[in-house]
Amino acid sequence: MGVLGERRIEIQAHLDEVAAKHGIPGMALGLLSGEETLEAATGVVNIDTGVEATPDAVFNIGSVTKMYTATLVMQLVARGLVDLSAPITTYLPELRMEETADISDITVLHLLTHTSGIEGDCFFDTGRGDDAIEKLVARLDHVGLIHVPGKMWSYSNSGFVLAGRIIEKVTGLPWHEALDTMLLRPLGAPTPVTLSDDVIRYRAAVGHARNADTGNLETTSTREMPFSNSPAGSGSFARVSDILRFARLHLDGGLTADGARLLPEDLVRSMQDHHFDQPLSLLRGQGIGWFLLGIEPELLLTSVGETEGFVSLLIVAPERRFALVSLTNAEQGLEANIELAFWVGSELIGITAELPGQRAAGTSPPPDDLSPFAGTYRRLGAVIEVAVDGSEVVVHTAGDRGALGPAPATARLRPISATVFRDTAGGVFPSEFLDFDDEGRPRYFLSGLRAHRRT
Repeated sequence: MGVLGERRIEIQAHLDEVAAKHGIPGMALGLLSGEETLEAATGVVNIDTGVEATPDAVFNIGSVTKMYTATLVMQLVARGLVDLSAPITTYLPELRMEETADISDITVLHLLTHTSGIEGDCFFDTGRGDDAIEKLVARLDHVGLIHVPGKMWSYSNSGFVLAGRIIEKVTGLPWHEALDTMLLRPLGAPTPVTLSDDVIRYRAAVGHARNADTGNLETTSTREMPFSNSPAGSGSFARVSDILRFARLHLDGGLTADGARLLPEDLVRSMQDHHFDQPLSLLRGQGIGWFLLGIEPELLLTSVGETEGFVSLLIVAPERRFALVSLTNAEQGLEANIELAFWVGSELIGITAELPGQRAAGTSPPPDDLSPFAGTYRRLGAVIEVAVDGSEVVVHTAGDRGALGPAPATARLRPISATVFRDTAGGVFPSEFLDFDDEGRPRYFLSGLRAHRRT
């Protein structure tokens, strides 16, 4: 019996404790260490029905789906059907964007590394047909760029939707069928499922969020984002066991558990390589699909998903042949997932990692004058007003909820370095001001992983 089996009771107890501490209705945990696996769950999948959460329950995994889309693209690269350095117009000659947007330099690699500059959240509902993604791409003619391609990093759902459309154009299959044919069946993993009609076959979790007026936890819609955003993670539901099968593919150099090769080993390593720096407030860097949670003393890769009422976390340590997937059905699930993952990593495996933004502290002293940060910053569907109040900045965010922009919110941020600020109320990801002009004013404000351009 390995370490997971020996400490199963302790792992279950800690899972129960973390869920209770953070007010999470239900959690599912999957661990892979060497050849040993462990699956566990706690709580309920739905507070209205009280149905028990079990390891075989499906949770919405959100943007962890992006790793599946990136893997599909790399399979096409292996077959010589896609070139990462090619302009996306090579595969999508029909693509039209805002007249001022020069998309000629945007490559496939830009899409998979959040560096394309394309406005990231284009949640147009184009129905549930096999042509939903194609219809969304046709509606990008009034969408522009938030920054010059390759200049900086800004989280982009739209980039992965376009990657999904490239998959469709090259294979002749709808994205969800390509996912099933090229990845899920060879892996022996029936999930993630992307259509709500398929979710009913499983013990399905529903999302939960706090009512803004009462503070009570309530169930949310099971499909907040439209089907057209499936390649980015709008509605994928999965079991921890199936995500571990996917993680094993990336730990074993592109081989399935049955020894079938789905990806060449060099392309698997390429996905794990550092391709672009993430901002100082975030993680160590950007791979193809993967976020680099750590580089030294060992490589740690992660993918995070967050949709309405769900948060998911996948971490893999290639040198240890270790993977962790933690799924929650509550909006506050990121803190719970991270606490559980860091406990498992440090206590069971001996892995240490930094929290997002930790490397920013101490790199430079906080500024004495905050006035250059004040101003209005915008992206598609969101407006942020930044004002100075003493040694802090007050940030008011307003969004177009019809376009699935952020809900209205006000936060106070305190500087932890010359450019990085943390919310005084807590939270995982800091904010950061970027790209300063000659007068010392930032041109961009990175908040919620998205770049907002100063107006």
